Amino acid sequence: MQLISMFYFLLPFLGVSQMHTKDNSIQEKLFVCYGKVNPELVKGYALVIIESGHYSSSEIAVFNKNNKKVVAYLSLSEVNEYASFYKEIKPYTLGKNDTWNSHFIDIKNKNAQQVLLNEINRMQKKGVQGLFLDNLDNVSKWGNLYNQKEEFISFLKNLKSKNKDIYLVQNGGLFLAKDFKNITNAILIESVISSYNFEKKEYKLRDKVTKKQIVENLRATKKQVKKPIYIIEYAETLEMKTIINKELKKMGFSSFVGQIDLQTIPKFKSN
Repeated sequence: MQLISMFYFLLPFLGVSQMHTKDNSIQEKLFVCYGKVNPELVKGYALVIIESGHYSSSEIAVFNKNNKKVVAYLSLSEVNEYASFYKEIKPYTLGKNDTWNSHFIDIKNKNAQQVLLNEINRMQKKGVQGLFLDNLDNVSKWGNLYNQKEEFISFLKNLKSKNKDIYLVQNGGLFLAKDFKNITNAILIESVISSYNFEKKEYKLRDKVTKKQIVENLRATKKQVKKPIYIIEYAETLEMKTIINKELKKMGFSSFVGQIDLQTIPKFKSN
């Protein structure tokens, strides 16, 4: 998953217990992992976000049995070169994002839309209940696909109308909150309290002013759209995780705290 600006809204099987979630009840509503974990270890969550390519239909059935909603990661505006459908959609891309080694998808192109629909169909056949939609900021007024916003909205509106039961979670994209009011079912935001410096590879807490602005924006959005809002935070140590959980508990948001790559069940360093 790509981290997005908060102002614009946004492996092998592990033999590790899931008990890390029990230290704070608000965490139990969300689980996120893009690596492969044992489905039997993930239980009791309101929302589980996975990379469906790591799992068989029978494994996804286990996730579904033990959790309320299970959705698969998908970017509709940008495709990584490691994606299973990259070769199919590459002819319908509009330039490269060197930071993430990915390519911008021309959502106006009908062929590109069909490739995406085929990928969504493959995911649904595996048994996921919906999609986690990443990289929405690409169609904002400051994004690389700023002139494709209407086509992007139309694509999702048509998808929802033909798949009324599909559960759609938007990653950030609060600028689309009004347009997506009857399209997406939930919103996920990254790094409200924490932030990560990619150059220094350093976890830290946000300053009070920035955090206040983000929280006010979130609360205004929740009041407007009346749908669940989840938060992913990033921490390396138990001390930082504890600070994050205390603040989120006061705010009343459901959260998941993990490491920046989201590839494993989180492990936190003691101080």
